[in-house]
Amino acid sequence: MKKWICTNCNYRFETENPKDCPYCGMETLIKEKNASELLEEVGRLLEN
Repeated sequence: MKKWICTNCNYRFETENPKDCPYCGMETLIKEKNASELLEEVGRLLEN
């Protein structure tokens, strides 16, 4: 299962293919990043 975050209400949940947030009903979902993805993103930000 994939982890998702709603950017509208910050609700976090796990499911395969969500259509909308089960808490607020908005379609503002992003895939939650794992630790290595977060470290890569921080490294890119610090390089600039």
